[in-house]
Formats: sequence, structure tokens, C-alpha cells
Amino acid sequence: MLGKLRNFSRSKLAGVLVAIIIIPFVFWGMGSVFSGGNANNVAKIDNKNISTQDFIEYVNSSRINPDDLRNNLDKNILEEILSQIISLQLLKMEIEDASLIISDQILFNKIIKDKKFQENNKFSRIKYEKFLLENNSSAVEYEAKLKDSELQADLFQYISGGVISPKFYTKNKYLEETKKINVKYINLEKLYKSEFTKDEIEKYINDNIAELKTDYITFSYTEISPKTLIDGDEFNKSFFNELDNLENDILNGLNIKELKLKYNLDIKEEVKYSDLEKNKIYFSEIYKNRNGEKIQIIEYDEFYLLYEINKIEKLLPQTGNKEFRDKVVEKLKNLEKFNYNKEILQKIESKNFFDSDFIKIAKNEENISSAQINSIDDSTLFNVDSLNLLYTIPENDFLLIVDNNMNVYLTKVIDFEYNNFNEQSEEFNKSSIKSKFILKNYISMTYDDYINSKYDVNIFNNTIERLKNYFK
Repeated sequence: MLGKLRNFSRSKLAGVLVAIIIIPFVFWGMGSVFSGGNANNVAKIDNKNISTQDFIEYVNSSRINPDDLRNNLDKNILEEILSQIISLQLLKMEIEDASLIISDQILFNKIIKDKKFQENNKFSRIKYEKFLLENNSSAVEYEAKLKDSELQADLFQYISGGVISPKFYTKNKYLEETKKINVKYINLEKLYKSEFTKDEIEKYINDNIAELKTDYITFSYTEISPKTLIDGDEFNKSFFNELDNLENDILNGLNIKELKLKYNLDIKEEVKYSDLEKNKIYFSEIYKNRNGEKIQIIEYDEFYLLYEINKIEKLLPQTGNKEFRDKVVEKLKNLEKFNYNKEILQKIESKNFFDSDFIKIAKNEENISSAQINSIDDSTLFNVDSLNLLYTIPENDFLLIVDNNMNVYLTKVIDFEYNNFNEQSEEFNKSSIKSKFILKNYISMTYDDYINSKYDVNIFNNTIERLKNYFK
């Protein structure tokens, strides 16, 4: 609301139009950094070199933020970019090897039939030009990318197009995924330890002091309104002009004490505030921004808030603090839950979990429930990922799975009930699509292995290290 008032108070009949020209980030003068042998190359695929110039052009065309690049050098961002370049080059070489082409006419038809460029079912040159402007692209760049994309699609069609799932495979998929599974299960959430003694809580705190320490901030603050800044009642032009002056003073390095004297502000101080406390809503906002700018102005519905963070300390909260104690108890619950589940899982995986263990965990029959899962898509009780696991195990096996709320269950498969095979059913059509997709994935993985053996890829790590040093 204040933002709109501010803009309105500053509006003028005759304004100044400022054109902002965005210049793409370009890395100039790279030639002097790399020289000799393979020093100008970051990788080589057979006899095809990927040069530092290729790398730079890819970075520029991808419009990667230079700050993001610089700040992630130690997280292998250059290696990730190089991996993308190599993948694209391998695809290009495979496309050439398969003699795949797309004519200008096919490309033209693709563009004019694209719905995002149409108006009243006809190609609109205006929409096309607007799209290019919005995406900061030229027609040549867009059409080259579109051509590459279409050629890659044709390559994948060339590799796995026309795949038909054999009837026996589809039938098997259908029977397995539509079978009904009768299960017994225990809701472990009811059995986890949830209460802890004072000694257990204090022991956990003493054993995990470093982890439990939290940030405490000491900050100065004041609410800025027309009353406090210009001794008025309205958010008018005078108020916003004075607010601009205050913001400029902050940019020029004035601290909150100096601003207090200059603008006669009523400054308050909050000492050692943490996220465990319940206080004014904007205190939590200040806390969230504690690692940002030291002094800031933030906007609320009815006022602006000026604050300056004076100190950040990592301290262990008082054990008498209810929020801290609740936090510790929650961590203890999660730790107990993790260890409890881990022990069960290790027994199941080592084939050392039996019916006697199942009954022992349940403690009594009331904690054991029964259910029937109607198909692999029946997520009324357990979530989708759990169902995918459940449909892979045999009768009488045990499994730890979760529901849609991430509650954990120990389950035992009792038996299966298979549906009659029906080629006309919707489920059969779904199974046909799934089995075809799986076969395509197998082909793609085989093709990936074939590519790995077909091409000799060499990475020049010394060049990558020099690139890293250059970008720092």
C-alpha cells in the first residue's frame, strides 16, 4: 500500500524516460591467458577440440550470471557447464553420423504453426517479434536453437522410435500392477517414544551444544511514519522526499545513531533476540535478514521500519526456555524414531526379521491393522513411492513404508489376488504405455553405453583450473 502511495506522490505530468540497455556479459581478452599445446582446449572428443572460446561462447549464450559463476567455482560449476557442452557436442556428432537434417521449409512450417505465435489461427509476425524481444533473442539465434532441438528429437526418434511392447511383457506388467495386495501393518507413529526425562533432555543438550547454539541478535530500531519523520498525518510528497533523504544518508554510510540525531528519531534497542522468542512480528523479519545488510529500511502496511543490527552472537539458549526445550524434545523424538526404524530396516535387509518380531513390535493385536491395496496406483493408504516398493516384494515379506503424511508403517504382505487379463481395459492400455516407456529407457541406457565406448573423451583439467583462476 505504501509503495503505491509513494509512486503516486512522485508522479509528474512530464517525466523523464530512462532507457536501460542490458549488455550481455562477455569475457574479453581470453587469448593471452591460454596458450600452447592443449592449453587453449578444455576437452577433446576424438579429433574434435572444445576450445576455451567454445566454452566462453556457450557461457555467454546461456546468459549465466557472472556473479553466480564466480561464487560457485568451488562447487564445480565449470565442470558442470563443460559436461553440458560435451553432451551437446556428442549429440551433434551423432546427428551428423546418422545424416539427419531439417530443411528450412520444415523449420519455417514449425514456426508458423506454433500456437504461441498465432492469432485467430494465423501466424502473427508481431507476436513472433514480441517473443524474441521478451527473450532477448534474435531470429537467427532462436531458429538455430529450434533447429538443434528438432534434430535432437529426431535423433531420439531414430534411436527408439517405433518401439512396441511385446504382448507377454505388457501382460506381465498389467498383472503385476493391477494385482490386489492384502497386507497387515503397524502404525509405528503410535509406538515411538514421545516423552523424555529431565536427565535425558539435559544429556542430549550437553552432548550437542555446538549444534543447539542459535543466533542471538542485538539491534536498534524505530518505526517511521509521517508523525515521526515530518510531524504530519499523511503519506505525502514531503514525507517521501524526507524518506529519500534518509535512504541516501544510509547509502552514504550514516549509522542509526547519526540518523537519530539528524532526523530526531526515537530509537529503541532489543538485546539478544532469537527465533525462540515471541515478539512483534517485524522482529522475526529482522532476524531472518540478520546476515544481510547491517542497516536497512523495510516497508509495512502502516509504517516503515528502520533497523541496524549491532551484534550477532551464537549462544546456547537457557534450558528453562519452553520453545528451546520443545525444540530439544522434537530432536530427541526424531533421533529415537530414526534409530528405531534403522534397527527394523537392518533386520529386514539381512533377512533376519520374522513374524515373531512383527508381533513383538505390535505388542498387542489392537495395533495390527489389515488392508487391501487395489493396484499400484491406489494411494488411499500409502504414498506412491511406497506403493512402487510394495509391488516389488514377494508374499510374506516385510517392508517399512510411509503414507501421504509421512507417517511410518511396518507392513507384511499376506497374499496377492490377480485380476483377469483384459486387453480392452483402460488398465491394460496404461500398462502398455508404461511397458513401452520402460523399453525405451532400456534402449536409451544401452545407447548411452554405446556412446561411451564409441567416443574417446579427454578433459584437460589444467585448462579448467586456469579458467577458474581467471574468473575469480
